[in-house]
Amino acid sequence: MKLSKTINLSVLLLIFCSFVFSQDETPIRVETNFVNINVSVFDKKGKFVEGLSKENFEVFDNGVKQKLEYFSSENAPVSFGIIYDMHPTTEERTKAVLESLREFTKGLPEQDDFFTLVFNKRGTLLLGFVPTAEQIRVNLQGKFREPNALYDAIYKATKVIAGTRNHKRVLLVITDSADHNSEHRFNDIEKQLKKLDVQVYTILWDEAEKWRYADVSSGGESRSRVSSDASGLSRAALEELALRTGGMLRSPTVQNANELYRIYGQIAFETRQQYTLGFYPSAFDGSWHNLKIGLRSVSGSRKMALTYRQGYQSPQKN
Repeated sequence: MKLSKTINLSVLLLIFCSFVFSQDETPIRVETNFVNINVSVFDKKGKFVEGLSKENFEVFDNGVKQKLEYFSSENAPVSFGIIYDMHPTTEERTKAVLESLREFTKGLPEQDDFFTLVFNKRGTLLLGFVPTAEQIRVNLQGKFREPNALYDAIYKATKVIAGTRNHKRVLLVITDSADHNSEHRFNDIEKQLKKLDVQVYTILWDEAEKWRYADVSSGGESRSRVSSDASGLSRAALEELALRTGGMLRSPTVQNANELYRIYGQIAFETRQQYTLGFYPSAFDGSWHNLKIGLRSVSGSRKMALTYRQGYQSPQKN
């Protein structure tokens, strides 16, 4: 039975990776004549603000107010790319993270899709499902599979998510933030994401603390603590990445798998509920354009917070 499961995983891995690797050779398609922006609005208590209309938003491109040609507040499907950094880790943490991800992806609507990219010092597994700890161990103990470092893994995930079917796209990065000699630099990731409309959410923890497992389905009590004292430089880089893309960095005291599951669900809810704005840019100059979004005629708007991608790369006019 164990041999059969291993073979089945290998077959699925081969099929999925063949699809992914073929996409690595495909240029990323960018809308050159229309700019979409997904926007989240939060009140002073951090609660998502619903019920806004097109008239409540103002969009500025390099300081110039734009005419909104598209607006939607409808619940929209999402494509998720889940990146789990396993080195270093513990058996308890791995079991908890994989269990929480399995429960989360099991509950996704049919219109959503996802892939998981799990990596450690031996390499990467890129799959269309959440593997077990045993499947990861068996399939990463043989031939080395690149990438095996954080920035390289994120860079690869940007290539994969570029080919997903939904307009709303999220990269969910679960890591201690430490990069281990990636070939790609952080600037390479930023450059890649400038071509895409993808939001990056990072869940950050500190390796120094112990991590205990609690069953998601049983509502198990918290047993120990994970804080988030990752290195300042790495943390700042990931926080900047989230800010630029309209995502967020979460660094709570993650106590168990239930808390992780709650965070995933909150991210998914906010992403689906986001307002989508669109306009036709007036200039094609090949440069980076800064975006600014404001609210008008909204009670209490001065105390509200907006998250959205901070700009877009304009194509060069031929």
